[in-house]
Amino acid sequence: MDKSDEINTSNSDNTSQKVAPKAIKSGRVDLLNGPVVPTLITFAMPLAFSFIVNMLYSWIDTYFVSRLGSAAIAAIGVSEQLGFFIFNFGSGFAIGTGIIVARRIGEGNRKLANYTATQAVISMIVFSTLISVVLYFCLEWILKAMNLQPDVAQLAQVYLTALLFGVPGNFITFQINSIVRSSGNAIFPMLILLLTTVLNAILAPILIFGLGPIPALGMVGAGIATASAQLIGGTVSISLLISGKTGIRFMLDKMKLDFPLIGRIAKQGIPASLQMFSVSVSRIALFKFASTFGTSVVAAYTLGLKVDLFVFMTVFAIGIAVETATGQNLGAGQKDRIFLFHRSAIYILFVLVGILTLNVFLFGDRFATIFTNDLRIIKETTHYLHAAVFGYVFFAIGVVTTRVISGAGASFRSMTIVGGSLIFLQVPLAYILSHFTGWNQQGIWFGIVGGYVLFAIISLIELYRKKWLQVKL
Repeated sequence: MDKSDEINTSNSDNTSQKVAPKAIKSGRVDLLNGPVVPTLITFAMPLAFSFIVNMLYSWIDTYFVSRLGSAAIAAIGVSEQLGFFIFNFGSGFAIGTGIIVARRIGEGNRKLANYTATQAVISMIVFSTLISVVLYFCLEWILKAMNLQPDVAQLAQVYLTALLFGVPGNFITFQINSIVRSSGNAIFPMLILLLTTVLNAILAPILIFGLGPIPALGMVGAGIATASAQLIGGTVSISLLISGKTGIRFMLDKMKLDFPLIGRIAKQGIPASLQMFSVSVSRIALFKFASTFGTSVVAAYTLGLKVDLFVFMTVFAIGIAVETATGQNLGAGQKDRIFLFHRSAIYILFVLVGILTLNVFLFGDRFATIFTNDLRIIKETTHYLHAAVFGYVFFAIGVVTTRVISGAGASFRSMTIVGGSLIFLQVPLAYILSHFTGWNQQGIWFGIVGGYVLFAIISLIELYRKKWLQVKL
């Protein structure tokens, strides 16, 4: 019997654990008993705001760094994709933890949920420190493999070198946010992201351009500003988790590593990481395709992705809400309620994403003018958006559907769908259309849309096969 089993069997007052502590009643949503549509919207709204704040986080660096030229814009775009790639090492473990915690919450075993959270946070502190050191020494090789133009590669390297110091803070913050969200509390993650974004907004212009005795550090300053904000966010998150004010309490007397439990978390987390890796790999490949058509096309794709992400914030928020609802309701034995959440999410996203799609198509070109006055970049960004918008709804369907599957604990199945759709369908399609049809970079944009359509179809087929319902955690 491992330690987590001991805690489970020794939980003599397990029934009382079904009642959420008063500390989180103001921020917690009842995903087990509340009316589906209002509950989904109430839980997703703070998540959507959190993602928008997180997006603004990346926009801050882009906004200020864009004043340094088109090569700097392209470097930020490449850096963000590599940063996302690095982030995936820990984010999957955090997602896996959240899935298990949500199941324990649904079962009414809050004590075991707290123990799982404690083990996950300790593991993340160790892992994130090690991964930042390893990546520090591998960074130059990774950038060379991308075959970037020399000026872009140089700027990306100095930015990412500084950014790596914030990796532990970023990983820990995401881990704790995922855990707290799984209890039904979406307010805490929103507040932490708001804190780190405000800090980055204050530090970035000072360190990039200088102020008084502080010298102008350019791209290095942008990286230091972001890393500093991430470290502060991680420190605050740990402090609040220890206090128990998040609704999940860090158990100071249970810090000795429980490897069997960590192994079960990793079993969920590794496929989740690979799923996010597939997104990174596909985007890095698309950036590499775009680089063959010049720096302006890379910069345009960078800016176009930011518009995409603005639209997708709502998608990701509702997807996470559905994932959490799936875990809790499956733990409570309420399988029919899972499909109600899924259908409601699709209806909501059809409306919201449809409205956003229309606005991006009509006015998306104006976004590029915020960051650059280069007419070539503005024109290419407009071309990208006019193609990409036709894939938005399909992407939304695919994300929400795979979140149901992963929320049930079928992380490997979800990973296979996402990875297969993006790496083995979208990327080859984009390459073929851009290199063998005469469409050039426009072929990349068409390939992206085609990949999203296939993603939606495959995910829906797998959902209604219902094999994911049989997973045990």
